[in-house]
Amino acid sequence: MNLPSPLDAALARHHGQPYRDSVADVLARAAAVLNRPAVTLVFGGHFSAGKSSLLNTLLGRALLPVSDYPETGIACVISPGPEDRVTVCDGDGRREVPATTEAITEAVTLVAPDGSYRFEVVGAARTVTVELARSPLPDGGRWVDSPGINDTPAMTRRAADIAAQGDFLLWVFNSRQPMATVEEDFLREYRERHGAESLALLVNVFLDEDTPEEWQRYLDTRAPAHLKRLEYALDGALPPEVVFVSARAAAAHPDRFGGPQAGALVSRLTDRATASALASRRARASRILEAAAQEAAERLDAERALFRQLLVEAEVARTAIDTSRRRFLDTVGGELDRMLERVAVHARTAGDEIAAELDQGPVLRDGSYGDRLTERLRTAARQEASGFAEAVARTAELNHHKPPGTHGTRRLLDILEPERVSVEVTGRLAGKLPEAPTEGLGSAVSSRVGTMIPKLSWKALRHIDTAVTVAAASVQAAKLATEAAMPDRAKVKADVRAAAVRAAEQLCQRRQAALDEISAGCCPVAAAPADPDPAPVDCLEAAHRLLSREVEQLVAASGEATVR
Repeated sequence: MNLPSPLDAALARHHGQPYRDSVADVLARAAAVLNRPAVTLVFGGHFSAGKSSLLNTLLGRALLPVSDYPETGIACVISPGPEDRVTVCDGDGRREVPATTEAITEAVTLVAPDGSYRFEVVGAARTVTVELARSPLPDGGRWVDSPGINDTPAMTRRAADIAAQGDFLLWVFNSRQPMATVEEDFLREYRERHGAESLALLVNVFLDEDTPEEWQRYLDTRAPAHLKRLEYALDGALPPEVVFVSARAAAAHPDRFGGPQAGALVSRLTDRATASALASRRARASRILEAAAQEAAERLDAERALFRQLLVEAEVARTAIDTSRRRFLDTVGGELDRMLERVAVHARTAGDEIAAELDQGPVLRDGSYGDRLTERLRTAARQEASGFAEAVARTAELNHHKPPGTHGTRRLLDILEPERVSVEVTGRLAGKLPEAPTEGLGSAVSSRVGTMIPKLSWKALRHIDTAVTVAAASVQAAKLATEAAMPDRAKVKADVRAAAVRAAEQLCQRRQAALDEISAGCCPVAAAPADPDPAPVDCLEAAHRLLSREVEQLVAASGEATVR
């Protein structure tokens, strides 16, 4: 069970290295539970319930210290070995002590002969390992004698930590006293954390007399009531098998007093070849993973809620910016329309005034009408555009937009600069020149000259006639040319007015270009936020799927094993 590399990096990046480490640690702990090299059976119970006595009975030798007072204060791990050997591990390192009850007592005893607690046992992180050459332990099996609970809170916590490290917890009850509330709480929490599959129960019966008759009397009269009391205390969650044994009596008679049943239970729980060990490990591993999957689910719910909140906040922010944007452009568009209307009024006024001046003097053909219109229109437009640019800057500030700036203002003024105006002066005569008949003018002139000068020859008169006719034709041509060259004053006045209106209309056609320039140059001060990154949610979903899938596989495997 390992975190895939992409998920490993994503969890660290989006949820911090500590959470990434916790998920990796959970997977590693679950894998370690499944792959333990030895099957560990932890003997637990209330202090002085008889755990050490039971172990001595099962071992067939009085090896561990026993007393009516709290005796074992640290974990004592018993396993098979090539020879009898006892090793003490503590803050000073590892050291071997004699494989005797006295040496083990010195290492594990919680209470000194004077009744005081031994600090080196209470406060030290000490473990005693006992290897036995001859014992009923199967290869790959370990028994652990743990401190009794309800002596001190520290011992209860230590007992819980030791129980969590085993494959099974064999809880030893004392038949002389009812189950204490602290025992009920301890076992309830243990089942929740490690699964009911890893819990076995054994009642150590203290007989008034270690006789077969007293033993049978107990089984017939008191054992059923004791069993019901245990069932009630454990909320009805009793294991399928509860063994009764009198450890003290069985020590002298191993084949009686529940000794064989206790030995069979312990052998079954410690044998790694049985399905019980694997079921217990799967249950423990699934509990570890379930807790992590639940935490991942809670984190995922919170992360999804945060993601939805950030989505809403981003949408609200974008809506606010869009609203401000529309308000800004609408306001600027209205200001621009009013400015263009004022320029149009200036244009019409200028056209009317220049047209009126045509009544005061001759019509000019030097292009001055267009130049004057251009100058007046540009002067008016510059003034209006400058005011408009200031209005744009104020509106931008009010609506949280960037002002156009020097470069933007210059570009805006260029766009709102009217084009050059031209007025073409052409037209007809203001009135017709007097008609002067020229038909037959040469003949008439030559006849009169002949009358006045009778001596002229007809040939001379013929020349006079031709010359006069040519001159008359020239006069007629000059008359027509003059008539064509004289401008129409009324038409020029109309053209001036039309040119002014046309110039204003052309400027209005630049409205969209001006708005585009303003829109491009005046952006919102606050950039529209992007949608939040879904990666934090995605990697949590992946982690939750991974943990849940591992739990489902363990549960499915346990179900298949149960069916078989």
